[in-house]
Amino acid sequence: MSFQYRCYHVLAPYKEAQAHRTLSKCFDILLIIIILTNIAAMMISTVPNIPAHWLHHLHTIEIVSVILFTIEFILRVYSSASAPSDIKKTPWQRRIRYLKSPMAIVDLMAILPFYLSMFFAFDLRILRIFRVFRILKIGRYSRSMQALIAAVRNESHALLAALSVLMLFTVIAATCIYYIEHRAQPEIFSSIPASLWWALVTLTTVGYGDAVPITALGKIFGGLITVMGICFYALPAGILSSSFTAQMQLRRDRFKDTVRIALDDGQLSSHDLDHINRVRELLDLDEEEARLIIRLLQHHHHHEKSP
Repeated sequence: MSFQYRCYHVLAPYKEAQAHRTLSKCFDILLIIIILTNIAAMMISTVPNIPAHWLHHLHTIEIVSVILFTIEFILRVYSSASAPSDIKKTPWQRRIRYLKSPMAIVDLMAILPFYLSMFFAFDLRILRIFRVFRILKIGRYSRSMQALIAAVRNESHALLAALSVLMLFTVIAATCIYYIEHRAQPEIFSSIPASLWWALVTLTTVGYGDAVPITALGKIFGGLITVMGICFYALPAGILSSSFTAQMQLRRDRFKDTVRIALDDGQLSSHDLDHINRVRELLDLDEEEARLIIRLLQHHHHHEKSP
């Protein structure tokens, strides 16, 4: 068993690892702790008048985190040649494919700004923005996050169409309110681009109150836009929620199929239960829900077999 193979399965999320699962679980926990510690250190460093010795410790945490993230990234690129899904490709083709993946880009962006700052002058605010993106690394270990990303990907065309409609109505609302309120409030509604802010916060029903129509026609139009916002800005949320629900239902259906296949011989052996539990972990189903599904399918199976 090669070092590359070991690295691949240790670095893989615990629920996906096919070997060295204990080490993989320990690594997952350690990496999540490092990520959360790094984010906490970044947030604390923005506190005004923080003592100098605290800043030194926070900077040490940053350097140690970057070193560990760098080692992790190098090992992930190296071990990606052992990916079982790309058997027909050469090791370097597998590595290049991994480097193109979203999580590899997140891993790279987590460390690249630190090294660039050693050679180029960067605004510290920009570096802190990139540092907070490190929390996205946790997405590798969150099945719910992966399900949400899959929902966005599956409904990308519908979401794009909905967002296009929303942008169209935002521009129309900004244009109308500009011509209605410009004479009464030339400072606030000074142009159509400036009126876009009012249109956006009104259509989203946020209404910060920094830009408010004062004419009778403007108030009537503002009320109409608010009602339209409730209708139209609910479209993306509805699309995402329905797709996310479908993703979760698909996982339940796959789990049910696994249990039905295991019940073909009329009983569940220890091997069947281990396999079912493994599938449950991969699908990220709740243990109580999984036990309920198993009991229901067992009852249904015995009912079908009984004369």
